[in-house]
Amino acid sequence: MSRSDLCRISITGTPGCGKSSLANHACDKLAFELSQVSELAEKYGFIGEMDNDDARPIDIDGLAQLLEEKWKLPPTRITIIDGHLSHLLPVDAIVILRCNPEILSQRNKARGWSEAKIKENEEWELLGGAWNEYDEWKGIPCLELNSTAIGVDALFEDIEHWLRDGFKPEGPEEEIDWVSVLHG
Repeated sequence: MSRSDLCRISITGTPGCGKSSLANHACDKLAFELSQVSELAEKYGFIGEMDNDDARPIDIDGLAQLLEEKWKLPPTRITIIDGHLSHLLPVDAIVILRCNPEILSQRNKARGWSEAKIKENEEWELLGGAWNEYDEWKGIPCLELNSTAIGVDALFEDIEHWLRDGFKPEGPEEEIDWVSVLHG
């Protein structure tokens, strides 16, 4: 049995990159189990009240510590952990979705988000988002995918191939650098 047979896989990225669409697609195609970070935080009491940004803050450190204990054994089937903080939980592999910040802003504007929230997420993506927390998950296999112009079917095929190959490569083959793309 390879380490990709029964594992927990984080699908993370800046809000609007397509995490939930991809997670739902993967679970529909291969009957993976799906867990949402927000639902886990709610279930175990690690979510706060609504804040000024219309978001409920999550105590991700507390949740990660609790799940470290609860998830000592592997899951009974491949489990997708969906959420932009999922890479900070005790997972076996991480998929980071990236999206051109200009497209990301358009997607989040269509969601009716405030300009401040759109700008904050655009900047987070421009700066590399989850990669800023690399020290937290160093050594965990990671696949970085550009979701800007690729549908969930193609993204899912990349993940499926990565799983079949035992998480090889274990890191990104080519860095996605939006600063160079947008500002030459």
